[in-house]
Amino acid sequence: MRSKLISLAGCLALVLLAAYASSGHLHAPGHGNWENKNFEESVVSHVSSQLAHGERVEFGGKYLCEDYKEDGEARFSAYVDYYVVAANGAKQKRTACVICNEDKNQILDWEDL
Repeated sequence: MRSKLISLAGCLALVLLAAYASSGHLHAPGHGNWENKNFEESVVSHVSSQLAHGERVEFGGKYLCEDYKEDGEARFSAYVDYYVVAANGAKQKRTACVICNEDKNQILDWEDL
């Protein structure tokens, strides 16, 4: 009887863990790495869409990062350094303040500094 109770408790614990994980509160190992990659790709894509003379974009880095809630939605903000590289190889460093969604794959606000 006792072993059945223990096994029932174990099954219940697994069901609760699965429900908690599927609700978005528990992330698998490496989840942060995907978010960082999403963020870099979002920044490069955003800047690239505004270039018209054969330039390309290189992600430089992010700093002063902050996770916060706005109107009940999770947000991520950061200052970003990126480089616009001309066709001749000349690099121009630029900085922007970026706000994106929790998964860091959609830019919600962009302000060049």
